[in-house]
Amino acid sequence: MDAVAYCVALVLATTFAWAGVAKLRDRGTTERTFRAFGLPAPAGLATAVPVAELGLAAGLVLVPGWAAVVALAVLAGFTTLLVRALRAGVDVGCGCFGTARSEPVSFVELVRNGVLALAAVIAATAPRVVVPTLESVVAVTTAAAVAALVLALCEVRRATGATFRVDLSGGPG
Repeated sequence: MDAVAYCVALVLATTFAWAGVAKLRDRGTTERTFRAFGLPAPAGLATAVPVAELGLAAGLVLVPGWAAVVALAVLAGFTTLLVRALRAGVDVGCGCFGTARSEPVSFVELVRNGVLALAAVIAATAPRVVVPTLESVVAVTTAAAVAALVLALCEVRRATGATFRVDLSGGPG
C-alpha cells in the first residue's frame, strides 16, 4: 500500500507543479482571475499561490504524507473559493491551470477538486519515499485514467447539457 500511496503523491505533485507553472507563465491572467474572485491583493497572490503550489509539489515528492495533508487543506480552500464564485455567479474561468481552461467555473472544477482531494487522502498514508512497484504504477495509472474519463464526461455535460444523447426517433438529426 505504501507504494500505491507514494505513486498517488507523485501524481498529485505533478498536478500541483503543472498548476503552479501555468499560473506563473501567465501571471496577468492569474491576477485578473483572483481579482474577479474578489481576493485581496490579487497581484501578490498571482505570484505567491503558484510558488506555494510548486513548494507543495516538492513536498509531495520528498515528504509525501505530511505534504498530502497540506494539499488536502489547500484543496479545501480552493474548493471553498470555487463554491463561493459559483454562488456569486462569477463568470470567469477558475485559472486553476493558468489559461489552459477558459470556461466559467462550474461543477466540473468541484468534481476535479473532489478527485484531487481523494488523491490527497490516499497520499497522506504514504509514510516515506518508496520505489514504486510495477503493480502500484499500473494501479495508479488505471485509477488516473478512470478519473480522467469521469472528468471528460463532466466536460461533455458542461458543454452540451447532456452526457449522452441518443436519438431513437429514426429521423435525421
